Amino acid sequence: MKKLFFLLISGLALPLFAAGHPFTFNDMISMQRVGSIAAAPDGKQIAVVASEYSLEANRGNADIFLIDTATGHMRQLTNNNAADFNPIFSKDGNTLYFLSSRTGTVQIFALSMEGGEARQVTHFPVSIGNLKLSPKGNYFSFTTEVYPETSKLCEIAKRDKKKAESKCSARVYTELFVRHWDKWENGKWNHVFYMPVKGGVPVDVMEGMNGNCPSEPFGGPDEFNWSPDEKTIAFTTKLGRDRAWTTNFDVYAYDLASKTRTNLTMANRAWDSSPLYSPDGRYIYYLAMQIPGYEADRFRLMRRNLKTGKTVNLTENFQYSPSGMILSDSGKDMYFIADKEAHFRIFDMNMATNKITELVSQHTNSSLLCNGNHLFFTQNSLVAPTEVYKFDLKTAQTTKISHFNDERVKAVAFSEPEEFWFTDRDNVRVHGWLLRPVNFKEGQKYPLAFYIHGGPQGSWEDNFHYRWNLQILPAQGYVVVAIDFRGSTGYGDKFREAIEKHWGDRPFHDLMDGLDYVVNNYKFVDKNRMGALGASFGGFMINWIAGNAPNKFVCLINHDGDFDQYSSYYNTEELWFPEYEFGGTPFQNPKLYEKWSPSRYVKNWKTPMMVIHGGHDYRVNLSEGLSTFNALQRRGIPSKLIVFPDENHWVLKPVNSKFWHKSVIDWMNRWCKPQKQ
Repeated sequence: MKKLFFLLISGLALPLFAAGHPFTFNDMISMQRVGSIAAAPDGKQIAVVASEYSLEANRGNADIFLIDTATGHMRQLTNNNAADFNPIFSKDGNTLYFLSSRTGTVQIFALSMEGGEARQVTHFPVSIGNLKLSPKGNYFSFTTEVYPETSKLCEIAKRDKKKAESKCSARVYTELFVRHWDKWENGKWNHVFYMPVKGGVPVDVMEGMNGNCPSEPFGGPDEFNWSPDEKTIAFTTKLGRDRAWTTNFDVYAYDLASKTRTNLTMANRAWDSSPLYSPDGRYIYYLAMQIPGYEADRFRLMRRNLKTGKTVNLTENFQYSPSGMILSDSGKDMYFIADKEAHFRIFDMNMATNKITELVSQHTNSSLLCNGNHLFFTQNSLVAPTEVYKFDLKTAQTTKISHFNDERVKAVAFSEPEEFWFTDRDNVRVHGWLLRPVNFKEGQKYPLAFYIHGGPQGSWEDNFHYRWNLQILPAQGYVVVAIDFRGSTGYGDKFREAIEKHWGDRPFHDLMDGLDYVVNNYKFVDKNRMGALGASFGGFMINWIAGNAPNKFVCLINHDGDFDQYSSYYNTEELWFPEYEFGGTPFQNPKLYEKWSPSRYVKNWKTPMMVIHGGHDYRVNLSEGLSTFNALQRRGIPSKLIVFPDENHWVLKPVNSKFWHKSVIDWMNRWCKPQKQ
């Protein structure tokens, strides 16, 4: 007999569930969004980036705050209409460097910790990003876009100006990518530079390389790092005309003296990334996948002896992907974050024994720093936006040290999340979340909103999401259920890999089995008033459900989901993804492209559906959303199409986000009609 288990989530970031008003979009948009953090050398202060979003301005703006790590006292360091971000302390702790767009381009600024106004350090003719300080404090490193023919910043600015002034709008391509994520490729590459803090000419460590660091679209500053002696910079990039259908990123080492580069990971044809030197300079650590072309493969933590070249896999038996690695000052411990069972947890690896210990088990943790006997990090949950925390390595005590959103959170009545597990038809244990309606009353029936995540190698984590926040619909009187079907991350290799070549059966079966168990075990769910909604792979699954479970739901919402796998392959950009998932190209192996295309089942469609798509979504092209809407209209099914011409795969602009949330609520209410509380 299949069993259902559930538990109430508990832990560090949960506020008391005092009386308050139900959560709204306005509550969500008003939250200050905590970003990157930087610790002073003595660990007594933390610089924090926090952004506020405005519907009137239709954008967010970032400023920098300073927190006393002992008392939690906070003061605002910058207050500018332009963005101030990416803080780093000087080695003596007397100066805070940061990036700002206040002059029209993003430049380095410096602020004395004794007070006064920030002074501009660089006056480059182009914007820069990903600022770092070398280990001894002698150099800045940063990234900027270059042309293949020149790395001179003044020449880059001249070419940019000439292109902007040209009346010819033609774009010419002879290789992929043409478009990537949400932009047309412009012939430029992200490169890593360094320059002396005292001033000088910036040096491009990737000069002549047709590759990006950080990688696009989601790479970050962890993709390059300094050696402790400041003689080498290691960085990650991918080269070659096959970049659109391979995942062969490599780690290179650039020698400052000889200006030469060495590929340290040439032997591995899969993804290598995130180089990190040991404090004594003997080793370089990095992350490596094993399967070429498989972007969701598990990252292993590798250690390379820089003298002998010997490389060791340190985490083969650890079933989760490390990220955000940092080393203790002695190099004896490595701390990292990994997605495990719907929580991004913090781990400690003893570098002598390779023993891994879980330190922080709950919620979503990120931006990990180590300073002496403390870890500093950010944390958020399903009921609390991001704040800054510290973890005492001696006492294992966790303390919240920032309070950006305390008063806002206290004013809201959140739904208390419940975790549950069920066993599917193939005897696989599957995890899910359930959130009851705010002001839930025993004996009453409630409509259900069934969320389906994207990826498909993703997860419904215990986090405070600003696009798919699971608290929005419980505030409207809905039960919310979100299931991590096979293919989701955080449950081991076998579970994640089960979706390969099985898009339309195994995850679909898990979703249907999970839905049945929720209906059977939570008697307050009204099975006649259920709607499903999802984005990306979740949008594909909405289309799949429309043709393969047409009687399950009374309404559907498809955000940026595939309609036809053939057409999607030929209009997307990262071709390695469908080629791996479906066992090759559609012209080599068409079987699975045909088998898992929702377009084949349009004859079965009958459920009302709202289709949402971004005009700048080049991952799942707008044509997929238009095709879905055409099919719905031609079948005579009640349907609505919403296109955001200026949004990508995500709806990010505040005014558009407000409209998106209202549209989702209105569509659900039209068909599910929650009873008034």
